[in-house]
Amino acid sequence: ADLEEECAVWESHEEEEGRPRPQTEVLEGRELSKCHTESSALSDCGWSIRRTAVFRSLRHMRQVLGASAFRMLAWHILMGNQVIWKGQDRELIQSAFDVLQAMLPVGCVRVIPYSEKYEDAYRCNFLGLSPQAEIPPHVQSSEFAVMIEVRTAPRSNLYPVLFVDDEPLSKYEFVLTSGSPVATDRVGLTILNKIEAALSNENLSMDVVEQCLVCLKEEWMNKVKVLFKFTKVDSRPKEDTQKLLGILGASEEDNIKLLKFWMTGLSKTYKSHLMSSVRSPTSSECRN
Repeated sequence: ADLEEECAVWESHEEEEGRPRPQTEVLEGRELSKCHTESSALSDCGWSIRRTAVFRSLRHMRQVLGASAFRMLAWHILMGNQVIWKGQDRELIQSAFDVLQAMLPVGCVRVIPYSEKYEDAYRCNFLGLSPQAEIPPHVQSSEFAVMIEVRTAPRSNLYPVLFVDDEPLSKYEFVLTSGSPVATDRVGLTILNKIEAALSNENLSMDVVEQCLVCLKEEWMNKVKVLFKFTKVDSRPKEDTQKLLGILGASEEDNIKLLKFWMTGLSKTYKSHLMSSVRSPTSSECRN
């Protein structure tokens, strides 16, 4: 309901100023996946319907990239760093984003699916680039960014055993680089360890893994809401906040950074509701 309301406000604002609507609309940190319920109206939002899913699931992508590279990629995503996919195949890059953004709350996702030039991290945390696009040197060496370059494979079939039917993938190899390679060695990001445990357990179907992911996101968003009310609404001291983080099981540095990033995904309506409830106590509270 919040998204529909914000979409209507955005459209009227754009019409008043006479500006064209952007291809990917971002409102209060929330990406609009659609503006209308009818599929025929998708073209009005600048979206097109993909015919096939190149990456079928997170488990599939983990098999393609390898466990170590996938862990590094997932760590950057969960921490809110910019993820850049660079290649010629737009459908492959869009498919990658469709799969990867499932790890984040919807309010934390900002996507520019494909661009001919680099876009700053404040505009998007998922960025698709053409092979000709130049990435600034400071971004290439940054610990707050990771780049996956989709290159033509030197062999006709790079994955002859695992991916016999994956025709789009058999043509490519994936080269991952980042200014923060030590991310794979960190053990403090609790949710990532649980995601990897679910993905590596072949006894779990992908339907079950997806439900696990939903539950994990809900669990950590609940921690985010508690932390937001504790620090932003109630303005508790730093010592009390440290005790709270210990109770929440999120006192490690990586977990704290994740909570702060996920806090940006809380909707403006939710934050306003909490603030107004503090400013306007109920009548019973006033009597007490």
